[in-house]
Amino acid sequence: MMKKIFIDKNYYPHITKMLNSFDKKERLPLLTFIINQSANHICLIGGKNNEPTMVELPFDGQDPTLLDGTWSIDADMFKYYYHHCLKNVLEIELEVNEQTSGETYIIGYTHDQAVRRWQCVTPCQEHLDYFTAIKSKSYQRISIDALEPILDLADSHRPLEFFQIDKTNNEIKVQRDNDISTFSLPGNLEAEIDLVANQEGLSVLKHVCGNAQSDSILINVDNEQLTVTDGQHYYSRSLASLTDFENKSKVNYETEVKFVVDISSLKTEISVYKQVNQIKEKRTSLLYIINNEAYISGFGFTIDGFNSLSALHISAKQAFLYNIDLKQLIDVKIKEITSMKSMVLRILKASDGSRKLGFYNENDTERPYDSIPITLDTDSHNLSEMETLRLVLANKQHREDGSQQDFLGFDEV
Repeated sequence: MMKKIFIDKNYYPHITKMLNSFDKKERLPLLTFIINQSANHICLIGGKNNEPTMVELPFDGQDPTLLDGTWSIDADMFKYYYHHCLKNVLEIELEVNEQTSGETYIIGYTHDQAVRRWQCVTPCQEHLDYFTAIKSKSYQRISIDALEPILDLADSHRPLEFFQIDKTNNEIKVQRDNDISTFSLPGNLEAEIDLVANQEGLSVLKHVCGNAQSDSILINVDNEQLTVTDGQHYYSRSLASLTDFENKSKVNYETEVKFVVDISSLKTEISVYKQVNQIKEKRTSLLYIINNEAYISGFGFTIDGFNSLSALHISAKQAFLYNIDLKQLIDVKIKEITSMKSMVLRILKASDGSRKLGFYNENDTERPYDSIPITLDTDSHNLSEMETLRLVLANKQHREDGSQQDFLGFDEV
């Protein structure tokens, strides 16, 4: 008779989080089982390389004939099988087939009478090292009631690269768009611990707070890695570039140009440039600002694209021409980050003369949620070409005066 491993539905949220964190680029991702009856646990370890997660199931309630063992199986098919079971409301029950040859197999069944079988392989050494390391870490404890409102505060600064809680000064530090801002915690919040996390780390903290069986969680930050646990399940995430964040100082920018544009015009034109090989390969876009209007252009070797951005407001007092890397512009999340029909853009100039194009949403009109490098273009030929295209467009189109635009949220910009 085959021995069985039962996975109770109470552990599904943790297993789902672990399986969803696998890197799709990994050729052979592994899931490791550590069964130890005397320690009263069956541990499952997996996740992205260098960012493991461990889910600990109690041995109580398991098949009492199940023997101690440590092995790994292919995580890719297990993830597929696991989500199939969830979709079809099947209890997850795995059979352990130990053959006389010494080989061990794990078997699972689907609702449509299919079988999934994994041959157990030598346990992943990284997972074994992780199992040993997390037990020896020194953790800070914080109550969930104290942490959750601070995590909500962090959400108000998304998207961000780093978020830090400073217990001594009762303040937070945020790195967003590669720039640093510091804020005092509201009077009703108090920092119980020092903490630093990136966006993925904040996601893990919220997940553990939402699924913990206790009223507090444990946190460790060392060697550019964040580890979060409720005492039973462990999540570790990389804090690469943490040293750079800790040494980074705020850069002061002045606004060279401030303008509001129609989002659909911007997205439509970028979409065209993505699909035209000549323009996409040349990777250059020009931003032309003149006479209270903004235009964007993409050009190839024998073709040009040019469009008005239907500017609703521009602060420029002179004409400007800027050069943008088209690929970087394409990578900016525009419509996904806001529900507005219009968007604030700023040309920001640093003291060293460098510039960036900042993108703003209605949640924060002071700090861009994203930006890309931009340079002032002084090429007289490019300027002449933009002016020619502008005049061509002006002769064929007449802007509609008084059109209603969704401008809510930008009154103070």
